[in-house]
Amino acid sequence: MPSDVDSWARNVRDYSEIPEIFKFYYDENFKDSSQFLNAIYAPADSWGRKKTNDKLILLYENSIVFLESIKGNIDAVSYPIQNINYIENGSILLYSWLKINGDVNGETKSSLVEYNTVVENIFKPIIDELRISLCDIDVREVEEELHIFDCLRDVNYKFMNYAKKAVLNGEKVIDFLYQQEIKVPYLKFFTRIKSTSHMIIFTNKELIILQEENAKSIKDVKYGGIWIYIPIHKILNAYIDEEETGFLNLSINVSGSNVFKSRFEFSQKEKVE
Repeated sequence: MPSDVDSWARNVRDYSEIPEIFKFYYDENFKDSSQFLNAIYAPADSWGRKKTNDKLILLYENSIVFLESIKGNIDAVSYPIQNINYIENGSILLYSWLKINGDVNGETKSSLVEYNTVVENIFKPIIDELRISLCDIDVREVEEELHIFDCLRDVNYKFMNYAKKAVLNGEKVIDFLYQQEIKVPYLKFFTRIKSTSHMIIFTNKELIILQEENAKSIKDVKYGGIWIYIPIHKILNAYIDEEETGFLNLSINVSGSNVFKSRFEFSQKEKVE
């Protein structure tokens, strides 16, 4: 886990706040921009056994750029916003991350920045801006439809709030499907998790997947969630197959050879179809 406040990600508001390790690259590539770029600096940190490098992400014109300092060199990946295949935002206790998957020069790549959940508010504007630009969402058109999720209040209050948090102004909720946690017998007196709770929201602009982290024990999945935002126009196809054990697998193929799979109880077959 991060050691102190100095290791938390933070906004970079002007040129003077750009870390020295990134200034040379910035000067060579962005110095001629008409105004300073919206940027976030994530210092090198340690999450248990996992180590992260210094990273800087910034929005530049119609792209999002990931810069990472690796052994004194700067690795840079620039994703044109319209080439993004999906956006993933996860939060498990104090550990959060933003992942971008997209096509860069004919190759599918993914970039990840990790941060303390305490500062998630500085990442939300960037995530929202990417979704709005990528899916052409008019946030002025407010859709008063979030009450559609109120039926989950007594089923899974957490997912009800996750769903309301996920939908942006200007999006119209067409349908959604919630699958509670699936447990199956294990040995003689125990059960194990076959699938954590998850949910799919279909709007006129996006397919939004909400899920808990895959975990071996029930207690490990209760303290966070994962939001995956897929533009409708990036979905190639979807199909259902049935397991011998009686469960359904829904597979959604997305640009960039990405496949998202969700498991449902057979009783949900009609809704899944």
